[in-house]
Amino acid sequence: MKNKAKLVIIGAGIVGCSTAYHLAKLSWRDIVVIDRGSLFATGGSTSHAPGLVFQLNYSKTMTLLAKYSVELYSQLKTDEGQAFYTVGGIEIAYTETRWRDLKRKMGLAKSWGIEGTELLTPEQAKAKIPLLDTTGILGAFYVPTDGIAKALRAAEALANFAIASDAAKFYGDTEVLNIEVEQGQVKSVITN
Repeated sequence: MKNKAKLVIIGAGIVGCSTAYHLAKLSWRDIVVIDRGSLFATGGSTSHAPGLVFQLNYSKTMTLLAKYSVELYSQLKTDEGQAFYTVGGIEIAYTETRWRDLKRKMGLAKSWGIEGTELLTPEQAKAKIPLLDTTGILGAFYVPTDGIAKALRAAEALANFAIASDAAKFYGDTEVLNIEVEQGQVKSVITN
């Protein structure tokens, strides 16, 4: 293992791999990424994530982050396959309050650049989800670009970019035992 680096990232899940990827895109070099688990199924939350990506949120920042994630993940793949599957997302309204909420979401989607969104009748929703029982449904909100991210594939593909850019080295099965700090600055990361 390298014994010196400009930056040490602890955790090789989706966040650590994304950090290494984005720093590599910004021309950073001399990065070490370590994880106590094996790469890239580290055993953390990335390994257990169901991968559902719904882009629209009442926070514009979170919406734009999710939209960016969909655009990025759609370009990623590993030997196992692609990292993102566009399957669309549907939210159903059974109450007037929920239906008004979905109409507000439609307005947010349009103003924040989530393309192709639609308000659906119960019949249109059933056409997209044939198993759906439309009894009591007032309508639905559809986002065609929502989908399923394969988090382990995305993490591996992001890491592979950082590695191929000669920006980062990744080490699995490496536990952090201590972080030594002197005068408010990290001086060393002690591993097993």
